[in-house]
Amino acid sequence: MFEWLESEMSQIRTHKFHRVDGPATVELRRGVESCDFPLPPSYREFVLRFGNAELYRYGSNYYITIYAGPREAKSSSGDVFVNIGRTWTSNVFFKEILLMSGRESPVFEWFSNGIRQTADNFADWLKTRCATARKRFKKKEWDAIEKGPAPFTDREQAIVDARKQFRWRVVGVAPNDDLRFEVHNGSGISLPYLSVGIRGRLRPPKSGPLNGGAFLPVGEIRPGETKVVEYDCYKKFIAPRDTQVFSLPDPEPEDREQYWEFKNQD
Repeated sequence: MFEWLESEMSQIRTHKFHRVDGPATVELRRGVESCDFPLPPSYREFVLRFGNAELYRYGSNYYITIYAGPREAKSSSGDVFVNIGRTWTSNVFFKEILLMSGRESPVFEWFSNGIRQTADNFADWLKTRCATARKRFKKKEWDAIEKGPAPFTDREQAIVDARKQFRWRVVGVAPNDDLRFEVHNGSGISLPYLSVGIRGRLRPPKSGPLNGGAFLPVGEIRPGETKVVEYDCYKKFIAPRDTQVFSLPDPEPEDREQYWEFKNQD
């Protein structure tokens, strides 16, 4: 049923462009089989074949995300939905009352202006959304995605090695609500920035999670030095007390544009 997606994935050498868990583990298979509500066959097959999936990476985000573990949600009208994923502009659901064992079920999307049915079944919905996502990439971009990124240069690899030797911690909040970071440069070179991850809950009247990143200006911290730097970590959207800062994984060649450590190095 999803051979078209497997074929596409096999031609792409940018391995984070499509990220999937792979075939279901024994634990996941058991969870799917014992789910509290009947899962439509096409969604069930996708989960057992791919697990959690993030498809069509653009920058640090993905156009389509599919959850291997669906989550129950309720609308303001009291309707019960089963959240199976999201896109850049919507959350994706089945309507619980329409789920029947062994039968396909319509797919609904929750946009900023409301909920509406967008496909008769999961397989059709996914194929349509994937076709739309792919069209966002120009031919030159797609060719580069299939080809894969160039390996790190010696200079870039030195940057990757250096950032592993940086240590940081949040030490407070500045009067202007910027976060204060104590940063130690344990490497043998200076870097212009140090990329970290940011997440938290949006300030009212908005709601929901925010996931992003920050690039701490560490260019003045020489090897062996420790200094405090301040940075605006989405303070307009997340209260400082609700902001979580976390370390990012080591960058790979395809992550050059997302990690500011590589900027201003010419």
